[in-house]
Amino acid sequence: MNCKQIAAIILAAGGSIRLGTPKQLIPWQGMTLLNFTIATIKESGIEEVVIVLGASADVIRTSLKDTQLRIVVNAGWQTGKASSIRAGLNATPGTAKGVLIFLCDQPYLSAELIHKIIQAGEESEAKIIAPAVGEQLSNPVLFKKEIFSAFYTLQGEEGGKNLFTRYPVQKVPWKDKRILLDIDTQDDLGKLA
Repeated sequence: MNCKQIAAIILAAGGSIRLGTPKQLIPWQGMTLLNFTIATIKESGIEEVVIVLGASADVIRTSLKDTQLRIVVNAGWQTGKASSIRAGLNATPGTAKGVLIFLCDQPYLSAELIHKIIQAGEESEAKIIAPAVGEQLSNPVLFKKEIFSAFYTLQGEEGGKNLFTRYPVQKVPWKDKRILLDIDTQDDLGKLA
């Protein structure tokens, strides 16, 4: 399993209610946070990128710089994360041997971390590969094709972490604890350096 056999799904459908403004459009590294995530994924060598939009879909779509993307609008985004994951999986090429699921608001994501996760996926029999800072698991998470069907059992706000108790998880040690930061509130925004 290598970068060419993995599809990326970016969950970017949420309404950013606690933040009060679309987190996907937060300026970061000379672009928006969502465009930064896309650029980092592309830098890692992953070619198939599926973006799941929902709230503010039209505005966010016009902000996207990369035209080589599969954009899916989840009309049911308000029902929760599970429907967005399914929408992303449904748009993933059937040839993918796994999907890496990304949040749209991880400012300290790196191509190096993506490579480590994919490499661990090649070497491990585990069906789920997740970065870990100490004992705390983070995103993005790699899910192998053999367990895709399990996503169709999730409801509401249930996400990939709900599968961690059902399948073995291979942890990928990561020292930079900033990977744990996602932007949900104004306080989180203040932590950006």
